[in-house]
This record gives sequence, structure tokens and C-alpha cells, in this order.
Amino acid sequence: MGACSIIGAYGGGVYFYGFTLFFNPMKEELGLTSAMTNLVFSLTRLEGAFEGAIVGFLIDRFGARLIMMVGVFMAGVGFLLWATLVDSYALFLIVYVGIIATGINGGFFHPALAVANNWFIRRRATAMATISVAVGIGGSILVPLMGIIIATQGWRTAAMLAGIGMLTLIWPITLAVRHSPESMGLLPDGDQAADYEESLSPKDTETSPIEAPARPEASLSLASEVNFTIRQAFGTIAMWQLIAAITLRFTAHTAIMVNLAPILEDRGMTPIAAAGAIGILVFLSIPGRIAVGWLGDRFAKRKVIASLLIVQAFSMLILIQANSIWQLYIFIAVWAAAYGAGILNWAIVGDYFGRANFATLRGLMGLVFSGGAVLGPLYAGWVYDTTGAYTTAILVFMVITSTSIPLYWFCVPPRNPNIIKSM
Repeated sequence: MGACSIIGAYGGGVYFYGFTLFFNPMKEELGLTSAMTNLVFSLTRLEGAFEGAIVGFLIDRFGARLIMMVGVFMAGVGFLLWATLVDSYALFLIVYVGIIATGINGGFFHPALAVANNWFIRRRATAMATISVAVGIGGSILVPLMGIIIATQGWRTAAMLAGIGMLTLIWPITLAVRHSPESMGLLPDGDQAADYEESLSPKDTETSPIEAPARPEASLSLASEVNFTIRQAFGTIAMWQLIAAITLRFTAHTAIMVNLAPILEDRGMTPIAAAGAIGILVFLSIPGRIAVGWLGDRFAKRKVIASLLIVQAFSMLILIQANSIWQLYIFIAVWAAAYGAGILNWAIVGDYFGRANFATLRGLMGLVFSGGAVLGPLYAGWVYDTTGAYTTAILVFMVITSTSIPLYWFCVPPRNPNIIKSM
């Protein structure tokens, strides 16, 4: 978990949160429109959707460590190529989408979440939130630093340093990753075999642990774990309702984050101030991510997400009306408070469908919800190019986020497939 957290922190800082800092410099140097620049990020999500389905299968088949080793190395090389070779839009697309995004999508977040899902059952939300917190810490430290480097030394220097750090500091850490506790003769949550023998009862074999009235949604154990096959999982209403909710949330959230630096600069911030504000956002989100993990292991995760998305929709309303720097900082603070909601998506997948096919399921789900991450940024760029402002796009994203709230709230756990089969 420590290794996955460090790797995630670096990837979050230089890629997920860092991309928005490269937005305007790349746009200006290559003579691009906002829509063209957004297209690059959208294509990384589209590429990630198809790659995720394959990577998920490979993680479940060969383990997380091998996939991480290949992905981190590829991303590091990609950053070096980006810094030295890219001098046209075509090369930008090839290097960033074909190499960097391929390495990041395959080597960072997919395997890290699979590791968290495999090592923890009762504390699954806390484990995934720990990785999310690490990503936030990486973003809060690296984004302002990269902003200063870009402003003073240029974006190529920042990309070069990011690639060097990835190859020399991050790649060796992948060697410490272990796919599951069983691979080391251990059990999830640090438990002993006797703990599960004592917890077994006839009820555990008759009903899903999530559905049992005497066993709350958060108190799962290996003895009562249910593992759905791929076919069984996609045959449930819960799976498709969850995909719809994730797609809507992902559409709005990704579009705002990709365009955040340009949005803040459009509202009056300097590039360095915008980078600092994003660093503050990520830093302020850390306590919320910790709280989300704690809440997710004690209350219904779907309701926790829905509640946080109400806060996130409200933050967009603040952004729409913001016309001063202090109002932008209020938006930053409110948006940060709800930022950790997304990590519970994958804790829900683990709770509802088990550990055996988690990475494969997550990858296949990405074939659908990544479409939102493609269309959202493209739409935001098109709105800015045609109207000269992001206001209309932000309003649409607020409505989209609000639509996802009831989908999460009423996404109840699926029935145990073994019960259905025996009926």
C-alpha cells in the first residue's frame, strides 16, 4: 500500500493534476484552439477506456506488480520524448496519447486500486482513500512546483524533470508491490485464519453480507465475501445503475479539472496563482479524502457519494457566479470538500462484486464511463472557443452532476448470485 501510494502521488502530481498547467503553454506554442488541446486529454481517456479493459484482465491474470513496472517505465520515457521531440500537434497526439497516457493508465491507478481491493475487505474504503490521499499530497506539492518551473523555465523543462523522476525514483518502487495477501501466505485486513473460522455461520452461505440485516454494509469479511463472475456482474441492475452514475459524475468532474487552470486564468488569476490555487485545492481535499474513507467503511458508500455530490454541484454554482479572486478561492474550498467522493466508486464495486474479477470489471466499466471523460472536456473547449467563456459549460456540468445524485443514492447492492442460481 505504501508503494502504491507513492507511485500514485507522483502520477497524480505530474499527470492527473499537472496536465492543466501545460494547457495554455502548449496551446500557445503549437497554435492550437482550446478544443484541440482538450481533444488530446479526451483521447487519453478514450485510449484508457479500451486499454483499461485489457489491463484489468492482465492485472487479474498476472498481478499488479508486472503491469506497474511496464506502465511506469513507458510513462517516464514518454515524458522525455514529450520534452524533446514534440513540435507539432500530430507528435503531441502520438507521444501524449500513445505513450504517456498508455503508461499512466496501465501502470498507476488501475493496479494500485486492484492492490487495495485485494488486501482489504472490511477496511476497503479506507485503503482506497489512503491512495487517494497520497495522490492529493503529490498534487499539492508537485503542481505548484511544476507551475513555477513552467513559468520560469518552460514547459519542456518541467516535462523533462517529470520523466527523469519517474524513471529514477518511481520505477524502482514498483518492485515492492505485491498483488494480494494470499500471494504472501496472509489474509485480507491483517486477519488470522481463526478469525474467519469463528465468523462462519449458515447465514453466510445463504445471503449476501451486504443484504443481511444483522451484518451492516461496512462489516464485510472474507468468510462472507461474494465474488461475481463477469457475466453475473453485468447481469445486475446495480452494475448498470452504477455505471450511469459514474459516467455522469466523471463527465463533469473531468471537464472541470482538465480546464481548471484556464478557467481560473480566465477569471483573473495569473498562471502561477492558478497553479498555486490548484495546489491549495488538492491540499484542502486531503482531510476530506481521509474522512470519506472513514465514512465509507461505516455507512452506505452510495449515500456518502450522493451527499458529497450535492456539495460539488453547489461549488459549481459558486464558480458560475464568481467575479473576484476571493470568490474563486471559496469555490476551491467547497470543491475540495467533495473531491474524495470518486474513490468510493471502486470500493462499492469491490463490496458488491468481490475481489476475484475486480480489475477486469473496472476496466470493462471504463469502456462506458470514459466516454464522459472524452465528451466533457471537448464540450468545455468548444464552449470557450465559441463564446469566449466557460460559464455555459459549467452550468451544464452542474446539472449533469445533480442528475447523478439519485442514481447513486438508490443503487442498492445486487443479490447474491448463488441465491439466484439456487432459486
